[in-house]
Amino acid sequence: MNEAEIRRLSELRSLLEGFAARHAARNAVSGAEHLVRLRTALKRLTAAVRVRNYREFRQADFELHATIIEMSQVPLLSEAWQLAWDGLLTLHEQGFEDYFPDTRVLADEHEHLVETIALGDPIAAEDAATSHVEAVWFRVAENSVTAAEAENDPLQRATAHLAFSLHRPLKLTEVARKIAFTSPGNLSRLFRQHHGLSFQAYLQKLRLEKAAELLITTRLPIARIAKRVGYRDVSRFGQHFKRQFGKVPTEWRRSSSKNRS
Repeated sequence: MNEAEIRRLSELRSLLEGFAARHAARNAVSGAEHLVRLRTALKRLTAAVRVRNYREFRQADFELHATIIEMSQVPLLSEAWQLAWDGLLTLHEQGFEDYFPDTRVLADEHEHLVETIALGDPIAAEDAATSHVEAVWFRVAENSVTAAEAENDPLQRATAHLAFSLHRPLKLTEVARKIAFTSPGNLSRLFRQHHGLSFQAYLQKLRLEKAAELLITTRLPIARIAKRVGYRDVSRFGQHFKRQFGKVPTEWRRSSSKNRS
């Protein structure tokens, strides 16, 4: 398959897994056995990631995602998903070996997906599933571009990378060198010139806007939302959120809920 065909197949997998995760979350109350299987597969996957054992990772990853498909209880979904999964096996291996130097990202992504399903939050589960698949594709596409091509639009590459990587530690120097293929000084200048913000201020704005969205659309605990958008310190997250929106996260969620009712 060429790149365009792989991209379309990845989009199909994203749609199928998002759909499955949404229905799996709705079945969380009656799906205790499935949840045990999900957490068992997650432990195996995390252990495999830690020692970079791709064969064990792929098996545990398959079992985790196949369990979600089964838990959704949607007729014929398994057959369609299996075809998409098999068609992307090369992409899976490439992503594991080349595009996740910080292997904790893989474990964190899967942990978030499992926990959103266990919480019985359909919207959060769908977001977690689609974001996970899209991130894999994005990292592959990101690394397939040559340095010469990347120099044409370093700011676009940097902003796209930030949008897909909010939960990860992000530094101007690394994004400039590894993603935008330019100097930190030039990338900083481009952010101020086109967005009127420093790199760090732009990143913080993205993180807080995503957090505000998750507070409104999901039932995820505030600590998990903070972690999802890259904050390890919940109190610091609350301070930044209030500074941005004039309300602490609990007040934002409460007022948004009232406005919708």
